[in-house]
Amino acid sequence: MDYSVDADMSPPLIECLGGVETVGDALSLIAACGEHDTDRVLLQASALPPSFFELSTGFAGEFIQKLVNYRLRVAGVFPPDRAYPERFREYLLEARRGPQFRAFVQRPDALVWLGSV
Repeated sequence: MDYSVDADMSPPLIECLGGVETVGDALSLIAACGEHDTDRVLLQASALPPSFFELSTGFAGEFIQKLVNYRLRVAGVFPPDRAYPERFREYLLEARRGPQFRAFVQRPDALVWLGSV
């Protein structure tokens, strides 16, 4: 799994760039957060597998739940130009108000939210 660390933010930010294949990859992000002493994660839609967007697989729910169980603040960037399944679009609408996981259309908005605590 590919990720980068933005140490210019306080606390630092772990940005998942690609290579997520299993729910267990959430543990790699959790470990990266521990290694860099942060609780901030930015997920790019392009980094996630197709099964993430099919809610019937349970991938999205399990993956995000693992991250929030470790009290990580997670922002997901899901561009509106992608053809998401209907149920996933409903999930995104609900996630736009979440306290620990929040969905955004644009990266700059996600960064503002991640830096606001």
